[in-house]
Amino acid sequence: MDKTTITIIAILVLVVIGFVFKKLIAHEEKKNDPNLPEPRDSNTLPGNQGVKNRRGK
Repeated sequence: MDKTTITIIAILVLVVIGFVFKKLIAHEEKKNDPNLPEPRDSNTLPGNQGVKNRRGK
């Protein structure tokens, strides 16, 4: 394979990866919609990611 073919393949791979990540992010945003009847996670506000809720010790 010559240099041009490798470059074209690399660009196509990057475009496909970008498209997949874009779809994943859109899906996560849809699951975290605040208008849902029962939110998936109550700690999704900025700064609260990774906070573990502890129920009565």
